[in-house]
Amino acid sequence: MTLFRSPSQRPAWQSSDRRYGRPDPVYVRPSSYAGRPVPAHVYYRPYYTRWYVHPYYRYAYATWAVASFGFWCDPWMTFWVPPYRAGWAWNPGWWAGSVWWPGYWAPMGVAPVGYAFVPGYWYGTTYVDGWYRPAARSGWAWVDGYYLEDGTYVRGHWMPTRPGPQGYVWEPGFWDGERWVEGFWRPGFRSGFTWVSSYYDGDGIYHGGYWAPLEARPGQVWIPGWFDGNQWVEGYWVAETVYETTDVQSWQPEPGWDAGWQPSGQVTPQVGEDMPLGIPVE
Repeated sequence: MTLFRSPSQRPAWQSSDRRYGRPDPVYVRPSSYAGRPVPAHVYYRPYYTRWYVHPYYRYAYATWAVASFGFWCDPWMTFWVPPYRAGWAWNPGWWAGSVWWPGYWAPMGVAPVGYAFVPGYWYGTTYVDGWYRPAARSGWAWVDGYYLEDGTYVRGHWMPTRPGPQGYVWEPGFWDGERWVEGFWRPGFRSGFTWVSSYYDGDGIYHGGYWAPLEARPGQVWIPGWFDGNQWVEGYWVAETVYETTDVQSWQPEPGWDAGWQPSGQVTPQVGEDMPLGIPVE
């Protein structure tokens, strides 16, 4: 059970913060700005609900995947043992060569039939809770997560068994605390840009990976792009004065944002500068 010590620590997915809308898993709010209709797969739907979130923050997602505890946590100290957590058993950390694997909580109950438990993991002192995944999935292979020597965790994820388009690499999906949000194919290289990796922060916000320009522009702020489930929505620059004075809390989508979808046909991967920046798995 996730615990919060005071009302001030209420997570973003329980607030009215317009930066981090909690995606509705069933009802997809349509947008006239989307390039294609809603994907048929339910695990893409959270991307499409981002159109009612402030544009500056559409790459970030409020989740309940991050567990907060009413006690001090430091899994990087080898002698640390957490207090009791109802319904969970603590698996202590261990050394694997020169890499320290922090401990994690595992449920005491038996996994549902046909499912396997994915252990939770740590970003510093932020804990992303474990979850159940199907033991097998047609057309996909599960890649186990692992820690690097510097303590960075590479998340476990589903990987398509079929190779992707030429020149593309797989950007893994993520667990939002309730469902799996699928990944997508992105170019492995983009001239003038670098890929910024995704991560969870201590407030339970999942910051999706995005392309960032290599050159900075004085007096301007880069607004990250995001994958909407079918295509990559490009990032852009805004003036720093505009960014700092924007009232995010009172922002409302432009009229007509829910007027319906405007399909634009299939995305055909091409090698070169016109390569689409996100391709869903069919």
